[in-house]
Amino acid sequence: MSRIVEERIADLLSRSEGEGSCYVPRGEGSGAIRRALQRRVAAGTVVSPAPGLFVSSRTWSGLKKNDQMLLVVRGLQTMHPNWVFCGPTAALVYGIDVSFSLTDNVHLAVAPGERGSDHGLVRRHGVLVPGDVDLEVEQHDGIRVTSPEKTVFDCLRWADFPHGLGVVDSALRSGVVRRSELEEHFQRASSRLSGKELALTTLSWADPRSENGGESIARGRMLSLGYVCPELQVEVPRVAGEGRPYRADFCWVRSDGLVILGELDGDGKYLEEELMGGRSLGEVLSDENIRGSRFTLYDVSLMRFRFGVTDDPVAFASVLDEYGVPKRGSDLALPDGTPMIPNWAALRRAAHE
Repeated sequence: MSRIVEERIADLLSRSEGEGSCYVPRGEGSGAIRRALQRRVAAGTVVSPAPGLFVSSRTWSGLKKNDQMLLVVRGLQTMHPNWVFCGPTAALVYGIDVSFSLTDNVHLAVAPGERGSDHGLVRRHGVLVPGDVDLEVEQHDGIRVTSPEKTVFDCLRWADFPHGLGVVDSALRSGVVRRSELEEHFQRASSRLSGKELALTTLSWADPRSENGGESIARGRMLSLGYVCPELQVEVPRVAGEGRPYRADFCWVRSDGLVILGELDGDGKYLEEELMGGRSLGEVLSDENIRGSRFTLYDVSLMRFRFGVTDDPVAFASVLDEYGVPKRGSDLALPDGTPMIPNWAALRRAAHE
């Protein structure tokens, strides 16, 4: 292959990737370019994540799964301008946190009578109501998607409770949609829609104070297992020196006065650039250990756990029980609606008695 062709293909891929899209061969000469790209796919220098879509292997391998999916979505929109994306796919477009487990497929919204057949990555859902399409479809960042309210509603209907909680917490935290708008949309939805009750239940537990999807999913697991819903991002005053208070991911105050602080650990939490603040991984881990040690200056029970344990209900329940996290309705649980904010001054004195 001539050097000119090599440079031409590299330029086409680079331009598309710069626009956040896979490259879609179109127009005059597209057949020859497509064949050349297929040869590069066979050689391993180009990836074709879906028929007709191409991206350099170097770019593809350097992206997280959800960022890869956004390249695919933008490429598919170029190929199919009338397509409307929904559910977890639309949530990604809006910038909502979506668990990797929900983004294995591209979800398309169609009218019930236009379902067609699913194939490859694509899953079609008959969620558009004829006559209301103009109200249900928006264009966000150049991509046609269902409205934020409908997007979150469908995510919560299709996902299990913990993963749905991750979606709705993020949607509220980012300001993509307001709780009142979700409540109105959920209530208007037909009672015949499968998963409506699950969506309503998930929304009732939503809390935008959760800092990331991992914390939301962990909280969802706790609630599914019957434990008291923790207070989130509780500030722990510094004992000495100046600076902002430390914050604990989770906090429980039991009826007998015991305070339990919960900390979710995991490399994924530390490697997010926005959470690292320009620090190296070693610096972040050191800061986390220092923060945890500061908590022990108070008379509290400090529970640290990795995200992976939340996938095993028996193991996770054992951890929660070991640290004394109360079950809802138990004698150790405070009455519903009681704020679980510790008396830090009293706890500090107790630690030195």
